[in-house]
Amino acid sequence: MDIGSCSSHQRRERDRTNAVLHALLQLGPGPHKFRTITARTAMDEREVQRRLRQLLDAQLCTRPQYGYWEIRPLPPAGPDTAGLVHPSATPLLDVNHLLERLHSRTQQVVLLHTYSPVTSERLCIAVAGADDVRLRRELAISPGAVDLLRQAPLDSDAPGRAMLANLAGHDVPLREDLRRIWVSQAAVSEAPLPGWMLVSVPVRRLPGAPAVPGAEPRVVAAISVMAPDYAPGAPLIAYGRLLRNEVQAAIGTSVVIPRPRFTATQVA
Repeated sequence: MDIGSCSSHQRRERDRTNAVLHALLQLGPGPHKFRTITARTAMDEREVQRRLRQLLDAQLCTRPQYGYWEIRPLPPAGPDTAGLVHPSATPLLDVNHLLERLHSRTQQVVLLHTYSPVTSERLCIAVAGADDVRLRRELAISPGAVDLLRQAPLDSDAPGRAMLANLAGHDVPLREDLRRIWVSQAAVSEAPLPGWMLVSVPVRRLPGAPAVPGAEPRVVAAISVMAPDYAPGAPLIAYGRLLRNEVQAAIGTSVVIPRPRFTATQVA
């Protein structure tokens, strides 16, 4: 079912479970104490315990020993990602829903990139539509394109520039090309794969991820449609509008998680 058609109660239930999943993802691999997980949420212990059991039933986490929980390790990227996804990627559940919906509407490859502040690179963390026959064929004859789509400097192409234009402060002068991207909140460029184009928009919060009320969110990612360059112009503009609308709709279905108010204590 489309998440946009869920009732407010269903969305609230899903978002609370996703908040606990997000806490586990932030803590990383390995077992973590229940009190450590609870401290990263805005829920009391009883609620967090219930959400953890839901994740356990869904086989998204495990309970290796009493009082400890851990995220179930994700399988390595399979052939359906065509090697495009960075091995460190741990996307949230709602992200995959969003990418698959965009792929269904455009019938094009959809990519999600985040960035590394350490290396100033963009990293692909999710993809939909990588099983496209033409894409597979052209990636096979341009193997270097796989590496560049997976990881490249921020200023290389549209996904990185969409983030770069929004990472500077409001008072920082921008290059003219980045200023235009900031104004339109969309970027277009050639893709690393010859004969393909990228149209990208910035993402200020991943769907399903917690946020702090009242705080201005920083750009955390860019979502892109990658399409063959057979009809430049109008289709790319339409993709940009669709990306912006779908991202806003997906984020709008995710609850805003306030700062933690509860002090976690040891539970049985």
